[in-house]
Amino acid sequence: MANALTAGELRKALQASNAKWTVDERLKDSDVVKTYPTGGDLTQAVKVTSVERIDITPFISTVSSNPFLRQLRVDRGLLQLKNLPVELQSPINLKAPVLEKPILGPEALPVGKLPVEPVKPPVPEPAPAPAAGAGASAAVDWRNRFGWPWLTKIKDQGPCESCWVFSAVGVVEAMTRIEHSIWSLRSEGDVHDGLGASCGTTGWPTTAFNWMKTNGVADPGSWPYETSNEAYKPTSDRDGRTVKLADYVTLSNIQDQKSWIDNVGPLSACFTVYNDFFGYGPNSGVYTANTSTGVAGGHCIVIVGYDDSKQAWLIRNSWNTGWGMEGYGWFGYGQADIDNNAKFGVPGANVNPDPWTKRRSHNGSLYESGDGSLNRNFELWTQAPGNAIRHYWRDGVSLNWSLAETVGNDCAASPCARGTTYNRNFEYIYRTTGSQLHHRYYDQSAGQWDDGGVFGPNDVTGAPGFIQSNYGAPGNFEVVFRVTRSTIVVDPNPVAAAAAHEEKEPKAVEIGKLPVEPTPVSTAPVSTIPIKSPIVNPFLISELQHYWRNNSGGNVWNAGPLFGSGIEASGASLIQRFDNGLDVIAVDGSGVMQRYWRNDPAGAAWQACETFGSGVSTAPVMIQGMYNATDETVPGNYELCVAVNGAIQHWYTAAPKTATTTWAMSASFGSGIKQVLGLIQSSFGFNLELIALLNDGSLQHFWRDSSNLVWQAGPIVGSTVS
Repeated sequence: MANALTAGELRKALQASNAKWTVDERLKDSDVVKTYPTGGDLTQAVKVTSVERIDITPFISTVSSNPFLRQLRVDRGLLQLKNLPVELQSPINLKAPVLEKPILGPEALPVGKLPVEPVKPPVPEPAPAPAAGAGASAAVDWRNRFGWPWLTKIKDQGPCESCWVFSAVGVVEAMTRIEHSIWSLRSEGDVHDGLGASCGTTGWPTTAFNWMKTNGVADPGSWPYETSNEAYKPTSDRDGRTVKLADYVTLSNIQDQKSWIDNVGPLSACFTVYNDFFGYGPNSGVYTANTSTGVAGGHCIVIVGYDDSKQAWLIRNSWNTGWGMEGYGWFGYGQADIDNNAKFGVPGANVNPDPWTKRRSHNGSLYESGDGSLNRNFELWTQAPGNAIRHYWRDGVSLNWSLAETVGNDCAASPCARGTTYNRNFEYIYRTTGSQLHHRYYDQSAGQWDDGGVFGPNDVTGAPGFIQSNYGAPGNFEVVFRVTRSTIVVDPNPVAAAAAHEEKEPKAVEIGKLPVEPTPVSTAPVSTIPIKSPIVNPFLISELQHYWRNNSGGNVWNAGPLFGSGIEASGASLIQRFDNGLDVIAVDGSGVMQRYWRNDPAGAAWQACETFGSGVSTAPVMIQGMYNATDETVPGNYELCVAVNGAIQHWYTAAPKTATTTWAMSASFGSGIKQVLGLIQSSFGFNLELIALLNDGSLQHFWRDSSNLVWQAGPIVGSTVS
């Protein structure tokens, strides 16, 4: 039981035991040291003496999606680059100097000073590989390793005895980031309350891991962490927004544990809490237990690193940032039973991120699913002869492409596809030969494609942008597409007449209380202007239109407002911002790209924003990636690819917070390109990957290697004409 000590009493106890660490320097001697809830049930402790040592070699000699871990294993002779697919063979010198802010990558320069080409770090010669089976690194710190952050912000278990859940969930969360290059905030409340635990329930990480093996772990939007013992009622789409866990391992050997942290990722661990532990501060040093202060209970944390020079583990606590080094601490080897208790790890191949986690990192006809043995298959849907839709897929191990099924007979252009929270269903929407929109989805439970129906106006002339937003649960479907409508104007000056017509277009109504979907505006056909002159000219007005499906209210499609003017092309460039607003990129008649945004927090209608680029005549594809996303609360850069004059241009900008931002073009590559169909940031170490339609109807894969930021031409995947 926790026994409150004053800082002065604790300092005397440490001095008497010749301890080398110090009490939190922020505390005066008269201050009472704050105690925290723990929750580790020591009666459930898994001791190393009761666990058979496993061989971890199979886990650290497999191909990781993380390029840095892959190179680490190559350097140690556990893997050979020549045996890997070509896309995975780019060497990385892990000993090369790290840029000051490598997370910013090519987007690291101030706005207004961005170069035409991205800043490319030098490509050093590969470091000589150590002897096969060489041991673990002398020090590891997953807070920032290889120049990238891998851990979410420190959490707080509050007044509850729930550390054992935070410990297990923390490992799954970290491994999802490490192995799939995506922030995936998970909810400890989903596991804790799903188990039926109350605020005062103690436990051990194995209980949480075993529950996640069966049920996965959802995001806080499905069910948050709460401390008031509420009945567990996650959203109805929970199954489609959970990270799946195949299994976990139990490690009993300290050297194996270090090797695991070095080559795989963090570990779940528990120890005996002595009352002195509460007094650890930001400059305390390496904690060693003073048993004379008495046992407060058991506690579970995440080990996110170690340092042999300090003879200590680096632990991640769940007591918010006021404890320790902003929530972290150095914990001496062998102290307080931390090494007498077994530790628990999750192999990289055993975490399978959900579509909700990846909703911003893909757009268009290309999608990275959770299928395959490494949970990273690519899925591609394109137009095929006979107005059909072909489904191609790439195996996540061999990286070989194959043809799956072919469906439909009314597809006029390649679809915009995604995985949704409807049980991870594949869903896509495309423009039909009848100039409407068609929705189809693959029912994962039934294992078959179903028809979601035709909807929308009958004057659709552009490919749709299609996303699932966070309005409701399941989140609403949002679609923005180009329409071309004829009207009759009475004026010998067509430009002035068209401008006069624009002013009479309906405006979006103000948005109500979030997260309620904005009320749709009437989208009746444009009225014919009364004839007052014998001079009559017909005009085609191309605009953007927003439709949304109320997934919490009958799955009915609703017509939203018309906006924009003179739209030449639109497509898979719709994104929901972190503030719940929407952004979309269109091309105007002069070949310039323009962003439109809906400022939901301000209740504002769609608004025209900045323009950029030139000579564009095809629809761009845009995602929100991980560059600049320093933690899960920070939006990453917008990444956009578009075909211009037979090549592909890559553009980027920091995530917009206003109606104005600055774009920069980083590269132009490829030849014979007709259109970019799909773009993703993949599990393969922050690589950007796309599918382009060539002039001859072929489909080609390109990727930007994160090791050198150079775009590479991949294989021909298939064809839209044969």
